[in-house]
Amino acid sequence: MGLLSEGHPLAWNEIKAALEQLRTYGVDQLLRVYSKCKDRQRDSFTWGDELEYTLVKFDHENKKVQLLLKAHKLLPILHELNKKIDDGECCIAWHPEACDFVVEGVPFQPYGFLPSHLNTVEANMRLRREQVQKFLSEQSDNEFILNIAAFPRYGQGEYTFPPVECSPAHSTEKSLCFPDSLISPIHPRTKSLSENTNERRGAKASINVPIYKDTCTPIPFRDELFKDDPNIIDDHIHLDSTTAGWGCCCLQVTFQAESCEESLELYDQLLPLCPILLCLSAACPIWRGYLSDIDCRWNIISEAADDRTAEERKQKNLFSRYCSTPCYLTDKNKHLNDIKIPVCETVVTKLIEEGMPETLANHFGHIFIRDPLVIMDRFLHPTDETNSYHFENLNSLVWNTLRLKPPPLDDDKMGWRVEFRPMDIQMTDFGNAALTVFLALMTRVIITYGLNLTIPISQVNENMNRAHHRDSARQEKFYFQSTTGVTEMCMNEIINGTNDFRGLVPLVRQYISEREDIDADTRYTIEQYLLLVSKRAAGTLLTNASWIRQFVLSHPSYKQDSIVSEEIQYDLLKKIEQISNGREDCPQIKHPKMETHTELHAH
Repeated sequence: MGLLSEGHPLAWNEIKAALEQLRTYGVDQLLRVYSKCKDRQRDSFTWGDELEYTLVKFDHENKKVQLLLKAHKLLPILHELNKKIDDGECCIAWHPEACDFVVEGVPFQPYGFLPSHLNTVEANMRLRREQVQKFLSEQSDNEFILNIAAFPRYGQGEYTFPPVECSPAHSTEKSLCFPDSLISPIHPRTKSLSENTNERRGAKASINVPIYKDTCTPIPFRDELFKDDPNIIDDHIHLDSTTAGWGCCCLQVTFQAESCEESLELYDQLLPLCPILLCLSAACPIWRGYLSDIDCRWNIISEAADDRTAEERKQKNLFSRYCSTPCYLTDKNKHLNDIKIPVCETVVTKLIEEGMPETLANHFGHIFIRDPLVIMDRFLHPTDETNSYHFENLNSLVWNTLRLKPPPLDDDKMGWRVEFRPMDIQMTDFGNAALTVFLALMTRVIITYGLNLTIPISQVNENMNRAHHRDSARQEKFYFQSTTGVTEMCMNEIINGTNDFRGLVPLVRQYISEREDIDADTRYTIEQYLLLVSKRAAGTLLTNASWIRQFVLSHPSYKQDSIVSEEIQYDLLKKIEQISNGREDCPQIKHPKMETHTELHAH
């Protein structure tokens, strides 16, 4: 979601003229935050998830399904509904997302330190979809809210309701298939973000996704829609807009640490888990109506959000601002930062002079090589020193797999937080809750046992690439820290253990067994989630991406040509709607006996 600030966004030439001053404002605000909060202690462990949902409309007569451009109408209704709910645990905070077919829902109150909060996550996720579905169903029998990471035919044919004009004339970026009318009219900064990214880059986005080569896929495969585009590559699906990335949906989880020191430790230990959870959450095998040879959305958005100029792309280790986390934050782990990233040296020097540790200063020095792509006019020049808008704005416009979020200057209730960002959204509430709770418990295992999972950054980056590969949970090996050092392990070994490494799920089970304050229902629910993670890693349950791929490949109308037709998409999303609403079992992704005792209220 990022920083949602009301106001009129400045044009890129206005921002560009003020870049030096904006950077100074941001650094000064960061220093004030650090000086005020570096010694802050004893904050409670609170946490929460963010889910992005897709709105769709089915046409049963013609066996079609389209993206429903209705978020701007729905959100005011949801806001009014939740204003009337007094019970904080039954209240949802709804936010606009970049595209008008997506809404973001988060718990109104963060989850707390009580173990029973772990048993409320799935019930809260279910409540969110129920709130939206209730209003959709009152207006139509054919409109639904779905948990899908990427709409299969996004950018192909007549894929929206109401229909939109797709041509360069209807796109600021001159896209052939992603017009400006997809962008949320009520999100305060998305259109400006797309325009300024495009202007700074000096060209429209160019994203090439490897095609899945089936027996009847043309050799070479050429994306005919873009046959005149010099940036297309044979055997790749082409996307030509930043909006192609912003239309994807994810699951993110944010954790508040006890102190600055704990947040840095948590950040460093979660960093190697980013590709592991990306692999386990993989849910995006289809792009613009074609089966691809990848399973995840991350690298697609990385290319879509890339604002680097042609010259900057030639610079060594200057990656997209949407990329794998580039460095550890604690001095004890700086030897693992084996890819030297560019930093703003003047910023780093100033931060170190003011008492910030060198490795943390380099992290922020790297953040400050980026330009702020969106600035609201009323915040251009700070009127006092009570807020940290310019720092938080820039920090929120750098999209790494992890984000360190220092306390804001104008909110004494928030502490040091770490946001975990790489996961694809899962098609069921159970799946989203399982990954969320597993991750929350991993933070407790890390802190309680002093777990060290760190490996060199170069190996984390390699793991991120491998996580995208088709069926990587069953086919790939990943660099991981075992008791004998860093080695390559399959997902089953990482999650379920080997002779040299106990395994992440067994470590969580040990932690649960040692806690005497966990009630029976919560223990039962947690175990169901751990079973999902364990069996998915073992390959006895499929990732969402592998299940979707199998569905397409076995569909009676599929012609072994990599094309996902309107009919296939209709049947696929109809099946997902039935599964996500509990009207049909899907034993390939969740055993029918995996039922939970989840409830809305912690106790």
